[in-house]
Amino acid sequence: MVERWAESRGITAEVLLFESAEEFLFKNDNYPYDIVFLDIAMRRMNGIELARAIREKDKKLPVAFLTADKSFAVEGYEVRAVRYLLKPVTMEKLCGLLDELLAEKERDAQDAVCITVEERGVNRKLAESSICYIEVLGHYTQLHLHDDSAVRIKESLAAVVEMLHQKELFVKCHRSFVVNLAYVEKISRAECTLSDGTALPVSRSSYQELNERFIQYYKE
Repeated sequence: MVERWAESRGITAEVLLFESAEEFLFKNDNYPYDIVFLDIAMRRMNGIELARAIREKDKKLPVAFLTADKSFAVEGYEVRAVRYLLKPVTMEKLCGLLDELLAEKERDAQDAVCITVEERGVNRKLAESSICYIEVLGHYTQLHLHDDSAVRIKESLAAVVEMLHQKELFVKCHRSFVVNLAYVEKISRAECTLSDGTALPVSRSSYQELNERFIQYYKE
């Protein structure tokens, strides 16, 4: 089922199987996995005990329990399980869980991409994914962030765009504005509206490229 999910999403999944909790611990000094599915009822060490052993080394590894017995739900929360899947596991529920984890992983990867800017003599590191749009204000350029704050720096718009690593996400919508496609909700010939309701002007010369890249972004 995991492999079918991965194929439907256009990615590759490597699934490793272990016959027991003891085998899992014996073969893993660390846990380089995206998720671990644990049965509850196993010979000798059960799934809850294995999850506790995992948590001693790794506090963040997603763990999901597979079981026919609902009585272990409280213990599942104690070891911070991401899901408690009752047997028989359906494709729909499994896909829902894996889609959530994939989206979270992609967000984390985007957040890891940063630029460094100087504001009033102080260097600041900004995640590119936090930049909603960039605006020219006289001799300054202002970066508007998703938390409603803004950073004003003495750089040209072109220089700021050149700093960005994920240039495919940022599109000029007007001679004074560059917008992050991840925050765009809709586009008309006069303006583009962001997810928080902010409206930015769209120039006649920028509309076609902005619209095409917006459509392509959401297709992908």
